[in-house]
Amino acid sequence: MDNVSSTRLPISVSFCVSDNYVQHLAVVALSILDHASEGQRFVFHVLVRAISDDSRRRLSEIEQAWPNCRFAIHVVDAKLFDKLPLTLDHVTQETYYRFLLPQLLTDEARTIYMDVDVLVCGDLMPLWETNLGDAILGGVLDVEKPCHALEQHRQGLGLPPNAPYVNAGILLMDLDGLRRFHFTEKCFAATAALGPRIAFVDQDPINVVAHGHLCLLPKRWNFQDKRLHGERPVIRHFASFTNKPWCNIWKNSTWPLYLRYLRKSPYRDRAMRFLWEHIKGLFWYRYVKKGIERTLFCGILIRKRPAPPRKGT
Repeated sequence: MDNVSSTRLPISVSFCVSDNYVQHLAVVALSILDHASEGQRFVFHVLVRAISDDSRRRLSEIEQAWPNCRFAIHVVDAKLFDKLPLTLDHVTQETYYRFLLPQLLTDEARTIYMDVDVLVCGDLMPLWETNLGDAILGGVLDVEKPCHALEQHRQGLGLPPNAPYVNAGILLMDLDGLRRFHFTEKCFAATAALGPRIAFVDQDPINVVAHGHLCLLPKRWNFQDKRLHGERPVIRHFASFTNKPWCNIWKNSTWPLYLRYLRKSPYRDRAMRFLWEHIKGLFWYRYVKKGIERTLFCGILIRKRPAPPRKGT
C-alpha cells in the first residue's frame, strides 16, 4: 500500500452529515466495528455544519464501548456552500463537504469517504490497503443509470465517450495526492463552471475533476444493487431514495439489517419507533421525488401533487 503502514495507523473513515443524520452515521460505524479484525483501530471523521450535545454524547458512548475507535468532529463553514446547486430532493449541502477533506485532514495520507446510506458487511482492511498507483481517487463505477443515459450525462459534463464515471458515495482518497492536485479548489471551480448541467450534485464535479486520475475498484466496495444475487459485498450502498433503510415505503426490504445495528447503537431508544414506522409503511406512505409528493396506500399510488417548497437545506 502506498504511503500507509497498516500496522501503525488507524483506518481513517470520513462522513459528511447534518445533525439529524448522526443516527445513521452511528449505525454505519457500528457495522464497521462489528466486522473489524483484532487489533484494528479506527478514526471516524465527521464533517458537520453544527452538531448537538446529544449527538456528541451518543458518539462518545460508542467510543467508550469500543476503545479501538474515536470520533473527530470538524465543524464546517456552511457559507462556503450556500450557492452550490442542490438537484435532488433528499440531498442537502453537506454532500459537498467531502470537497474539503484534503484540507481538513492535514495529518493523514488517505481516508475512506462513506455516505451514511451504507452498511458494512466485512473487513475494510483490504480496501484501506489498496494501492492506487498514480491515481488520486478510488471508486466503483456508478450503476444506478442505464448506459445510454449515463453516456448522455457524461457528454453533458464534457467527459470523453466511455469515460469512467464513479459513484461518489464510497471513495478511497489519496489525501497527499489530492493536496498536490489542488483537488478542493478544482472541485469548487468545476461546480461553478458546470452550473445547471449538474444532476448528481458533488458526484458530477468530482468525476470531472478526477478524470484521468481514477482507480476503478471492485463492485464489492460499493454494491448498489437492491438484491444480492448471490454476491457477498463488503459495503452495501442503498443509493436510491426508496431503497434507504429509513425509507418506510412498503416495498423496502433493507431495513432489518439497519435495525440490527440500530439496536446495538446509542440510538437504541429509537428502535421501536423505527420498527413501528416500517410496519405502518406497509399500508400508508408519503414521500417526495422530483418535486412531486406521492401518497401510497397498500403500495398503490392514490395521490400525486406538487410538493411544498423546501424549508432551507
